[in-house]
Amino acid sequence: MTTLRIQSIFANLCFYQEHYLEIIQSSEQYYTPVEHSFLNTFPFKQQTLFLGDLLQLWFGHKWKIQNYENLLIAKNTLTINQNSPLYLFQLGGELILGANTALAWSVAEERIVSVQVKSIWQYAVFSHLCTRPKVFKENKAIA
Repeated sequence: MTTLRIQSIFANLCFYQEHYLEIIQSSEQYYTPVEHSFLNTFPFKQQTLFLGDLLQLWFGHKWKIQNYENLLIAKNTLTINQNSPLYLFQLGGELILGANTALAWSVAEERIVSVQVKSIWQYAVFSHLCTRPKVFKENKAIA
């Protein structure tokens, strides 16, 4: 199975918006791997995020940062264009203590940026609420 890159998703974002419902309903399309996409929250194990997860989170505005109050501006070396959203695709950190880092696609800069978020609690909860299709596996004949 082909692994998608974040750059290619955003280069073809109109396609994904048009076919969003088809993608999230088809297990074959939903479970397309996306390079470097995961949620890693201590003390839980790392959760891989697939194309369908990201589309639900982005188009549902759950992993789309438009309110820059959620970022630790003092710790971010990035000059953030507050008129343009950031689309998160990777989060790592501790649910309670902080030290939370995220990778996001910056629409303004058309590149991946690293940012510090105040809390990943809400993002972790939203990622677990994604509705995933069942994975269909063909049964092999016994006889």
